[in-house]
Amino acid sequence: MRKLHKPAALLLALVVALGLTVTALAEEETGYTDVAGTWAEEYVSRVSDLIDGRTETAFAPNENITRAELVTALYRLAGSPELPAGGRNPFADVAEDAAYRNAVLWAQDKGIAGGKTETSFDPDGDVKRQEIAKILNLYAAQEAGREALTNRVDVMSAYPDAGEVSAWAADCMNWAVASEFITGIGGKLDPKGTATRAQAAKILCAYLDDNATGDAAKDNPRNQDGIGKKELLVVSFGTSFNDNRAATIGAVEAALERAFPDYDVRRAFTADTIIEHIYRRDGESIDNVKQALERAKKNGVEELLVQPTHLMNGWEYGDLVKALEKYEGGFASIKLGAPLLTTDGDFARVAEAMIGATGDLAADGKTAVCWMGHGTEAASNGIYAKMQKWFADAGADNHFVGTVEASPTAEELAEQVKEAGYTRVILRPMMIVAGDHANNDMADEKDPESWYSVFTAAGLEVQCELKGLGELKEIQDLLAAHARDAKPLGDTGIGVEPNPDNPDGKTALADGVYAIQVECEQSMFKIDSCTLTVKDGSMTAELVLGSESFDKMFAGTASAAKLAKEGVVDGVKDGAGKTTFTLSVAELDKALDYAAHSVNRDQWYDRTLTFQADTAKAE
Repeated sequence: MRKLHKPAALLLALVVALGLTVTALAEEETGYTDVAGTWAEEYVSRVSDLIDGRTETAFAPNENITRAELVTALYRLAGSPELPAGGRNPFADVAEDAAYRNAVLWAQDKGIAGGKTETSFDPDGDVKRQEIAKILNLYAAQEAGREALTNRVDVMSAYPDAGEVSAWAADCMNWAVASEFITGIGGKLDPKGTATRAQAAKILCAYLDDNATGDAAKDNPRNQDGIGKKELLVVSFGTSFNDNRAATIGAVEAALERAFPDYDVRRAFTADTIIEHIYRRDGESIDNVKQALERAKKNGVEELLVQPTHLMNGWEYGDLVKALEKYEGGFASIKLGAPLLTTDGDFARVAEAMIGATGDLAADGKTAVCWMGHGTEAASNGIYAKMQKWFADAGADNHFVGTVEASPTAEELAEQVKEAGYTRVILRPMMIVAGDHANNDMADEKDPESWYSVFTAAGLEVQCELKGLGELKEIQDLLAAHARDAKPLGDTGIGVEPNPDNPDGKTALADGVYAIQVECEQSMFKIDSCTLTVKDGSMTAELVLGSESFDKMFAGTASAAKLAKEGVVDGVKDGAGKTTFTLSVAELDKALDYAAHSVNRDQWYDRTLTFQADTAKAE
């Protein structure tokens, strides 16, 4: 079998979602003339080792995928394993010399796809879309070493025909929709409809892409009970890239475990989206901060030491502080370590480590090293300019720092590199992990807006290094030093942004207008202020975000927002970098589902908001 191509990410074809058919436009080099020049060409090319053409020159993209063809594709993807000795073929309609015979018997033996009856497999029969979801889910679970894979959030119900999904397929269909393997046709799931061969190719490619980040088994989620009186909780944003998670966050946690032998080391991620992605794809459970703190309380931890892997004391660090403050009475002591870049000494040590990590690659005098930071609209974004100054003061004139979501941009950095006379550039993330941003925003050769593409278009020779800062021993040692210097929450001396005062207010709200605090469970969504209007039993919020990163909101989940024909609220910019949304509020002191649309990513994200009644103050 030829080697499969697995790029880190493929944009899902719009025409697939709309259920369009394929029209042959030109001859393809691989020999399939009926897909050349169409949206299906790349997908078909990538799975040509899994799905055979109907003839040497025709793939037949618009014909339905059959049951035999689907299990054959998965059998080949599994490496065409040997069948158990002594096994028999129970299916009268599966000939002993049929090309798909072993695939069918393998699928039955593994419990991935059974027969229509005890003696009939119906190999040439069409596969329903909900059957594809079930079969692919069972295959994926076995590949992940799990009995089952599910999605804990209901996204399927956003489709108007979700009720038509059979009960036996519901969990699998929800999983496939959440994974974006099945994206709907004309805004509907059509669970009992068929899928074309081209659509099946696209589904398989989406599965391959989602599983191209390495082996989750290499990673220790550190979510075990059996914790002693002392716990060291390592808090990270997280990454769904399996191999890199083990090489960075896992390495930091292991280093802290060695440095604190008397403590049980546990993990928490702040990105719920990443937590859910890992659970859905790999069946691995990772605690968020609240879950980790509840686990510590349940296990009787007395001394809680918390060390974040955040680069700066930005919004996420502030969210962590607020979360810990709510648990101060639950432990004998809570101590918090500083973010990676806090003191001038931290900048010096990190700059030295970054220079050392790339020294051999940039020693020819012609090569620049460009570090990609995340960037933020918070004041803490200044760490990038400060690191640039440290490079300059250290004489590392060939080191440049830019960001994905702030300034300097990739375009600005490329100009700086060219003006300095360099002809070659090394791109590397200035992040603890080399995850989504590094693989896609930095290194994706197919994305014209990636750093790789921007620097290449500028005439520079580009080399991408997909290594996070967490891999460096110097970084691990510095985080361990911060943990040793951890202080009680009120004594850290580190400014928190934002750090709002929470005034005592009324808990039962009469008609009127109130200033109110709103808590968001997710990071990277910073609420500047909120005004709540109560009238005749209805509540409306004027929610002000401290940025222009989101342009639309919706009362409901992100999956529902994608399909919504009404109810989407446009934000109003004030010209000073803030955006206001007018939203309905169903209830106070309850986590409510909202969705926010990212301007930069053109994507909806779930945002869980709680309007806190005890903070309301009449205006």
